[in-house]
Amino acid sequence: MSDNNKHESAKDLKRILPLSSLVFYGLAFMVPLTIFTTYGLATNMTHGMVSITYVITTACMGFTAYSYVRMTKAYPVAGSVYTFVHKSINPYLGFLSGWVILIGYMFLPMLNYLVSAIFLSAAVPQVPFWAWIVGFIVIVTVVNHFGIKVTDIFNRTIVWIQIVFLVALVLIVLKFILGGGGAGVLVDPNAFINFDELSKKDMGLPILLSGASILALSFLGFDAISTLSEEAINPEKNIGKAILIACIGAGIAFTLITYILQLAWPEAWFQMIDVEGGSYELINKVAGTLMANIFVAAYAVGCLASSISSVASASRVLYGMGRDQILPKVIFGYLHPKYQTPTKSILIMAVISLLALVISLSTAASLLNFGALLGFTMVNLSVIAHYFIKSKKRTGMDLVRYLICPTLGAIFTFVIWWNLDATSKMLGFAWLIIGIIYLAYTTKFFKKLPAEMTLD
Repeated sequence: MSDNNKHESAKDLKRILPLSSLVFYGLAFMVPLTIFTTYGLATNMTHGMVSITYVITTACMGFTAYSYVRMTKAYPVAGSVYTFVHKSINPYLGFLSGWVILIGYMFLPMLNYLVSAIFLSAAVPQVPFWAWIVGFIVIVTVVNHFGIKVTDIFNRTIVWIQIVFLVALVLIVLKFILGGGGAGVLVDPNAFINFDELSKKDMGLPILLSGASILALSFLGFDAISTLSEEAINPEKNIGKAILIACIGAGIAFTLITYILQLAWPEAWFQMIDVEGGSYELINKVAGTLMANIFVAAYAVGCLASSISSVASASRVLYGMGRDQILPKVIFGYLHPKYQTPTKSILIMAVISLLALVISLSTAASLLNFGALLGFTMVNLSVIAHYFIKSKKRTGMDLVRYLICPTLGAIFTFVIWWNLDATSKMLGFAWLIIGIIYLAYTTKFFKKLPAEMTLD
């Protein structure tokens, strides 16, 4: 190895993150308060059976989480979906998988900036809408520039703020129920699964599955933990554990909280005035205006943490591609000499995030859903390709681990992806076509393979 190559190999991401930091990173990305984003819509659609729908969703998303666990054991490097598909299925598909998952990581900050600005502008109309967005972008960029350790401290603080809010809310709601409000009891099977409602002509399992397709978006973010494989301590063990803890743990919490909320307002599904703002309406009804306003502040802070995590993830996927020279290495393969962070990629993310000043909320959400769900499907298929087909692990429990579980995960995520609205698909495929054109150019119209992911 030449001296230059040795020098380049030494410039690597630092392994400083323990298991707890990885879990907090995933939770910050997911935003614990995300449960309230779709609460009103899901409550209305499932006739109040949000808890059982979360159980179904957690089980289904658990298959994808397990697939991430298997693939991070096989390839504990920073490229995430890009690396998994590149190594296990096909280098060209690997690039395109990384390309589509990038729009999820890039547009999640925009979505967070927009939602936060909408809430905060309503609460503090004296501050211009654009000022909130620019302010968030500056904070997110600065925190990421100073390294993953600073990001970790910031994430822990904000996640704890959200957890404290959720605990306080649960205690207030429990006091409301025990005081005779709502159902008046803590054990009510109908708040979990109402067989009378399920027996109706327009209800049944298909409605619960439709609700699950909405609630699946609450889980987006656990996968981002895999992008920190090169900064995690003992990544082969801890990355997988963190992914499962974040995904399954969040699912259990979501189930319990929505069950308690349903006890507080059993008839919410046909009494909500504003379905999209149903969570605010419920909190205001049960816990009062002050708690509802605190919710807005906590939600905005949670969006800030999610943006920090998503920019960290996107910049590291870009770094992985730049290091492999699939993207220009001088830009995307650069690490800051002092902080060992992909600074140029972080700044590029900041520039892209300025689109939040002109893009609509629905457009940002559409692109986020397209990239994330298609990326999930490809990770599930990667498990089958790597373990079941190439490694020939086909006996006993291996059949369950490497064929049945990832197949179920792929089917669930693909079905949700397939049922996205036309706008999501149109914008998503436009981005995919740009990726195909770029890949064709860099590989001389597919006459040579894309660069390999280095595993140093």
